[in-house]
Amino acid sequence: MTRRQSREKRKAAFMEATGELFERMENWYDGHPAASFGEIEAEAREGRRELMGKSLGIWVNGRDNGHAVEGVECKKCGEKMRFEGYRKWGVTGLEGDTELERAYYVCPQCEGETIFPPG
Repeated sequence: MTRRQSREKRKAAFMEATGELFERMENWYDGHPAASFGEIEAEAREGRRELMGKSLGIWVNGRDNGHAVEGVECKKCGEKMRFEGYRKWGVTGLEGDTELERAYYVCPQCEGETIFPPG
């Protein structure tokens, strides 16, 4: 999964994903030269949904994953929370599915007090 990336790196990742879809469609069409327009469209629709999922992951994860360099304060006791790494979860959207990644913090003072920003 990605960490914060520059605009150029996000664009490169997006362009790579679109290139993969182009190659997939070219290869599929090579193998189905008599395909109808509807069959081509159905295959492209599936590929587009996958591309959208990848793209959403690039845009969201590549910009803000909730990691605060200076740390996060516990809302319960005010102490600094300990960064425990990144957690992932799947998101299903209308245009595509993706896996998002967020920083995960635990308060060493308050049992069970965690934060999984943003919100």
